[in-house]
Amino acid sequence: MTVIASRTYRWFVVALVCLGGLWAGGSAPADAHAVLTSSTPARGAVIAAPPSRVVLVFTEEIALSADAIRVLDPEGRRVDDARPVLEGANTYAIGLGGRPGRGTYTVAYQVVSADSHPVAGAFTFSVGAPSAATGTGASGVHDPDSGPVGWAYAGARFGAYLGMTALTGVVCFVLLCWTQGTSHRPLRRAVTTAWAVLVACTLTQLLLRGAYTGSGRVADLADVSLLADVLGTKAGVLLLGRLGLLAVGAAAWAWWCRSTTAGRAAGRNRVGLLGAAVTGTASAWTWAGAEHASAGPQPALAMPADVIHLLAAGAWIGGLGVLAFALKRVEALPADAVARFSRVAFVSVCALVATGLYQSWRQVGSLPALTDTRFGLLLLAKSAVVALLLCLGYVARRRTRAIAGAGTRTTAGHERGRPAWRGLRRGVAAEAALGLGVLAITTVLTTTEPARSAHTAAASPADVVVSVESAFDTGGPGGKGKADVVVDPGGVGPNAVHVTVVGPDGRLLDVPEIRATLTSSGGIGPLAVPLRRASEGHWTVSGFQVPTPGTWELALTVRSSDVDQITLRRPLDIRR
Repeated sequence: MTVIASRTYRWFVVALVCLGGLWAGGSAPADAHAVLTSSTPARGAVIAAPPSRVVLVFTEEIALSADAIRVLDPEGRRVDDARPVLEGANTYAIGLGGRPGRGTYTVAYQVVSADSHPVAGAFTFSVGAPSAATGTGASGVHDPDSGPVGWAYAGARFGAYLGMTALTGVVCFVLLCWTQGTSHRPLRRAVTTAWAVLVACTLTQLLLRGAYTGSGRVADLADVSLLADVLGTKAGVLLLGRLGLLAVGAAAWAWWCRSTTAGRAAGRNRVGLLGAAVTGTASAWTWAGAEHASAGPQPALAMPADVIHLLAAGAWIGGLGVLAFALKRVEALPADAVARFSRVAFVSVCALVATGLYQSWRQVGSLPALTDTRFGLLLLAKSAVVALLLCLGYVARRRTRAIAGAGTRTTAGHERGRPAWRGLRRGVAAEAALGLGVLAITTVLTTTEPARSAHTAAASPADVVVSVESAFDTGGPGGKGKADVVVDPGGVGPNAVHVTVVGPDGRLLDVPEIRATLTSSGGIGPLAVPLRRASEGHWTVSGFQVPTPGTWELALTVRSSDVDQITLRRPLDIRR
């Protein structure tokens, strides 16, 4: 329940208009999950000689370990030196040992980005020509959010959000809304329960963290060395710090309860408020330091905004849960506590709107990113649920006024039979249920790549190349085979074009001549592609300019003898 007067709705509309303006205006990129933007050798490239090292460029800093980046040969054997190094801004290199041979190599990375989220991926490049089969299946890359460990970690993350929200709500309710001189003993059990949930889930995250960011295997949970490694990371330090803060908060709460029970309430409420504010802010900082706010531009502004957002959500949504419990179970609930909570909820909603607009602009940035990405759609769903919460709050506001007009000193227990109280209980229960939905969506959002970086990465050269494969038969001896054409990065501007020719047995086929042209559907061309023979069965050119995006027709002529040749025509989709 919340106080949402007409002026609140006017400010809410103004805020939405401002958000639209921010999205339309855009800003500098805000990455919160590390995204691979380029590599050397490039994804899908076919090179003549084996490289001495592999270089990867990400959108943000990553944590390095011996297994962070791995290079596998065509048989799936690891051929890197297990010593990745930082070479420049977000640029990492790993050397190759031994004498790499021909075939397709797999580069797999399993890293932790600056916002403490694990990121995994893989790509291939070929030396001489692509292999008939590669070792990609042995790369060991897994989705960290799948499998028993990933599911358990997601559940612990949700439980931690739930515990923090409930704990913030009940403490704020007791300190800010409860009538002084009235026993708050009925809510002490709620404080203890919320605290226990938060401690248990935080401890579970700490114990699961090593396996979650690593192999994802359940057996790794028994590896003590992994826990030691986690305690040396930013996420591990923040989780351990949260547990310490919760221990301090529990001691402070016990002291405050004993003081008020002993009749020394005068002045203790202010001390309790100060202690709760300091402990709550520090605890919320353990989330801000390990989530999207800690990465990308303006972290000095984004992290405090995230702290305020989390505390305001706890005071409002957590307070709703406490009020729903109190209305149903607490006989001596002071009626004026409901009115006080309305004022707390009003301030909380204002803080949520302000910080939410800023974080949405920072993590989305444009309308296409809002509508075309999973993060954007989840954000829209969350906004819709919050909007419904505000509507229910307006109805609850009217009921609160009716109850207050009937006499603010009457307890809820004596008034439960009246229609206003019955309607208030049902409305608050519905709001609390919707609040759980908001928490669930928020939990998913924290593990989803922000819309701005996801939208940018969708067209990143590191993510996709254009390739076509076609069988041919020139009609002469040795004239059967398969041609594989790769255009990298497959967008407007300079591209590398690789043509690999193999025979029916999968071996490289050395043909006398390969010619290629490109003709656009808009009438441009044909443009001759100046291919040159790089090695047996491999023809290539670098820096070939494709002037416009859209569908182009590739005409590839394969000549197997002086009189035997064939021209293959295939469509190519060139990106912007």
